[in-house]
Amino acid sequence: MSGQASEIYDEYTSFVESDANAAAEMLQKQMSEQGYLFFRGLVPADEVRSVRRSMLEVLSAAGWVNPAYDLMEGRAMPGQEPLTEGQPEYAAAYREVLRLPNFYNFPCHTALMAIAQKLLEGDVFVHPRRIGRITFPGSAAFATPPHQDYYYIRGSVETYSCWTPLGDCPRELGGLAVWPGTHNLGFVEHSARHVGAVGGHGIPVDESQAQWHTVDYGIGDALFFRSYTIHKALPNLTKDRLRLSTDNRYQISNDEIDPAALKPHGIGGK
Repeated sequence: MSGQASEIYDEYTSFVESDANAAAEMLQKQMSEQGYLFFRGLVPADEVRSVRRSMLEVLSAAGWVNPAYDLMEGRAMPGQEPLTEGQPEYAAAYREVLRLPNFYNFPCHTALMAIAQKLLEGDVFVHPRRIGRITFPGSAAFATPPHQDYYYIRGSVETYSCWTPLGDCPRELGGLAVWPGTHNLGFVEHSARHVGAVGGHGIPVDESQAQWHTVDYGIGDALFFRSYTIHKALPNLTKDRLRLSTDNRYQISNDEIDPAALKPHGIGGK
């Protein structure tokens, strides 16, 4: 880890790891206590690499990937200005990502669905709003601030998010950090405005009091958390690497759902 990243994350605690083979009651208990479940190597690495390659082929065609390196390294093109959601150039490439069959099908992988089934114990519905993140180096100002997904999801509170890096994601590349136990606060007003950041609205947090959990993610790792759990994106502090990830939502099919969650990402919300 770089010196800058090490200094930032010295006070962060590693995730408590969960066992995908544990009984539903055990995983539900852990989720109730922590507000998250973290699994190492939940999705086979080869299947994650397939999605990663498809995404990088799209980004390479957009001129964002340095051809001097192996495509799968995801090295940003020298001189490329950081892009983010809401910008026309970003949106054009992102629409192509959303059309990729293996990207769209990823949240329905049997390993992910098995965890969702254990948490929900009913007819699981995967939100059609598949979400991908392409985080450029030098884009710290765009990092998603502390927030609860319910602010954007609405619908049923009993909706679970799953964040998955599409490749190894050490802390300096900018993974996700979670503040355990904060789901017990209920809904918190998102009164902090972060101009330019993904999402834009956040929860005011005194970082000296926050107790963030994160980890150096490996390929195939998956993080599930409740809609009220406060979490944030870490900045991409690398010099030239793109961070690719996806987050998706699961709920009981008959529970309330916001109509925006049925639309493609970028139409109607986060």
